[in-house]
Amino acid sequence: MQDTEQMKWALLIGTLAMLMMAFFVISFVLFYQKRRFEEEKKLSEIEKNHSRLLLDTALNSEETERRRIAQDLHDDIGTMLSLTKLSLNQLGKSIGENSEKDELIMKKTQSLVEETILHVRRITRELVPTTLERFGLTEAIDEFIHKLEEGNNLTITFQPGSEELPRQGQKIELTIYRIMQELVNNAIKHANCTKIDISLEMNEEFIGLRVSDNGIGFDPEAVKDGHLAGLGLLGIESRLAIVNGSVQYSKTGNGGSTALTLIPVVSEMSNSKPEPLHPFRRERVNL
Repeated sequence: MQDTEQMKWALLIGTLAMLMMAFFVISFVLFYQKRRFEEEKKLSEIEKNHSRLLLDTALNSEETERRRIAQDLHDDIGTMLSLTKLSLNQLGKSIGENSEKDELIMKKTQSLVEETILHVRRITRELVPTTLERFGLTEAIDEFIHKLEEGNNLTITFQPGSEELPRQGQKIELTIYRIMQELVNNAIKHANCTKIDISLEMNEEFIGLRVSDNGIGFDPEAVKDGHLAGLGLLGIESRLAIVNGSVQYSKTGNGGSTALTLIPVVSEMSNSKPEPLHPFRRERVNL
């Protein structure tokens, strides 16, 4: 009888010991998995931030190079063309009235130089949108549209929203402007469209940019699979990744396509003027 009681106690103690060991093993496995999950999450966040930093650095380098090229065009090429124009004007005055052929050649040359100067100024403004710095997104988009419509069989409409869009930070404004440029240029080059509609709206959470066209359209699923990377859409994704934005592509009823870009509004906005985008100002000047 006593041996039976001892056997029961031994089995009970052994069972409890096994249960405790199993509990500790399970707890250790759960703790290890939790720690591993947290570490993987932290590592993923680090990789994400690192990728975002690399993209930000690459885009900043691109904008810096744009400004350098624009400054070189303005300071060097622009100045040389202006001096050439002055020299041609002086030379034109020295040509006699009897040299009708020479005078015609001179006028043609002067016209070509003036046209080249205009092209250099246009390229400089396209490289660095000074209107964006001075007046904001609405005016910059209006100016961009006006230039595109000149001499083209293309109708572009722009709806800036019911209220005036408040100024945003330099990175946000430049991101929206560059994305708008890319979407419009893609529609012109690849969609064979005759009309483009642009709208820009803002609420408490997002700034929305919508670009629609009446062209041949494309398959939104192909965009997700990366088959349309040649259209510059990867550049749009890269810019949006830096500001935590997103873009959605869809087909429209008229056979065209629509791109809707959403960028979160930065809650802590400074009342100070955005950092200058002017290509000929190397450092920010505090007035």
